[in-house]
Formats: sequence, C-alpha cells, structure tokens
Amino acid sequence: MSGIEIYLYVLIFVIGLVVGSFLNVVAVRLLKEEDFIAERSKCPKCGEKIAWYDNIPLLSYVLLKGKCRHCKAGISIQYPLAELVTAILFTAIYYYWGLSLKSVFLGVLTANLIVLTLTDLKEQVIFDMNSMPLIPLGLVYNFFDIGGTSQETVKFLGISFNEVFISALLGILLGAIFFEFFSRLGYVFSGEYAFGGGDTILGAALGAWFGWKALIIILALSLLLQMVVGIPVIFHNFYKNKEFKSLYAMLGLLVSLILAFIGRFFTYSGEILISILIIIMSFAIGGVSVYVIFSRMRETQNYTFMPFGPPLVIAGFIIMFFNDKFTFYLPF
Repeated sequence: MSGIEIYLYVLIFVIGLVVGSFLNVVAVRLLKEEDFIAERSKCPKCGEKIAWYDNIPLLSYVLLKGKCRHCKAGISIQYPLAELVTAILFTAIYYYWGLSLKSVFLGVLTANLIVLTLTDLKEQVIFDMNSMPLIPLGLVYNFFDIGGTSQETVKFLGISFNEVFISALLGILLGAIFFEFFSRLGYVFSGEYAFGGGDTILGAALGAWFGWKALIIILALSLLLQMVVGIPVIFHNFYKNKEFKSLYAMLGLLVSLILAFIGRFFTYSGEILISILIIIMSFAIGGVSVYVIFSRMRETQNYTFMPFGPPLVIAGFIIMFFNDKFTFYLPF
C-alpha cells in the first residue's frame, strides 16, 4: 500500500469520526427538540459549554476518561461508539468502492441509518426526517444505476427501466406491506400495533436501496438478530413476571422452528410422508404459539417490547457489503 493510499484511509477514518460526532448531536437534539446546527455542545448534566479541545471525536473521551471536565459526570459510551462505528463504516465503504458517487450515496445512507438507530435505541422513535428522504434517494440511486449492478432493462408502457429500479419499486411495496400487515395483525389480537410507523418507512427505504430480493434477506437477518438478542431477555422477563402462558408459547414457537428443519431433513432423505406429518405438526404448534403470544401482547408489552430498527439497520449494513454472498442462495 502506497503512502497516498494510507493517507486517504486515515483521512476517511478521521472524516468518519467527525461525522459520527455530528450524528450524535443530531440524534440527541432531535429527541430534545433542540437546534443541532448552530447551538454549541454542552454537558447534559451541568449545562456547561464544551470547549473545542474537549470535543475532539474519540480522543477527548479517552483523555477525559469519559467524564465532564467541569462536573465530572459520566459521558455516555454512546458518543465514542457512534463515532467509531461511523468511522469504520465510512472506511469500509471507501475500501470497497473508493472515491466514487456510489460511496457518496452510501455514506449519506449510512449517516441517516446511524441517527435513526440512536434515536430508536434511546426513545423508540424513528424521525421521518431521517427515514423518509431515504426512499426517494434510494430510487434515484437505482434509477441511474449508481451501484452499477443492473444487468438488463425492463420495458413498462413502452419505457425502458433498469432492472434494479423495478426491484427497488417492488422493495418499497414489500417493505411497507410486510410491516403494515404484521403491525395490524398485532392490533387485531392485542389492541396494540406490533411495529411502529417508523419501522414501516425504514423497511420501505431499505427496499428502495437494495431491492425486493435483498430486502427478503434483510428481513430474515433482522428477525434472526432480534431473536438472538431478544429471546433470552424476553424469556427472563416472562419467568420473572410469572407470565407462564407466554413463556410456554415462546418455547412452542422454537419447537415449531426446530420441527420445520427436521421436516426438511426427512424431505432430503426421501421420507416424504414423515416429512409432511412433521411439517403439519410444526405449523400447528407454531400457529397456536403465535395466537397465544399475540393474544397476550397487551398484558406483556411492558417487558417484551424491543425496538426493531437497530436489527433492521444491522441487517441492511450486512447486505450493503455482502449482498452477493446472500442473494446467491435465493431460489428466484
């Protein structure tokens, strides 16, 4: 690697740190309904203005040992983490796509996804100003095939469109329909929406950027991530609050998933009848479990609700960098 290449990597990383610092400010002040452009940063505890030398991304946190210089109150680990993650993602974008228009677009997408992740984690809120613009931006990105992935054109009403643009339009529909359907299904059973409106917009936005096929992978990955992180927490809360019906229903849902994999094994082994019986059993157990979970949602929502934006965003970043490795296995 030449000296100029090393310099560019360091420069992009530093820019990522600076942008990450600004994204922290945007997220925090959006939640407080404060100006995030002109107003200087201040300590949330003592209100003292933060000097420029105490506001250097990552470095100031380390030098101050995570404490305010004036009141010695602890500074949230969110600040250096968001700065570091932004810097790593910006550097990864440069590594894969260099100084290109694609990198600029993906950088804008990354910045917005980080802000809405921070607000969703802190207050379970996704602001429209972060999510809504991503839909038209994603359509522009794919209409002009800035990603350079379109392999053919599709004619509609005599007009030729890039294949990826049509996929993006279908991705918006799929993302919106998926979250709206399951959100309202939760309302039917429990009187509470299973997902927030921000999740619907975010799902549509990811569909606009990555297309409907990649969105299927994103949804599957995000559900898996939510299960890996959330299920142990939910199980603990069910047991702690003696919500045994929901606990058994969650266990039943896991059993149904295991049975589904076992059924596929017997299919490959040529035992079709056994496979059909196991799959029917899986659907029966899973259906009953889902019904119990939804019917008890009103009583259990206080200790089962977890924001879905962060796993969606993580899955989106996975697809951003490794799309080909995942969509290669899709049968369509």
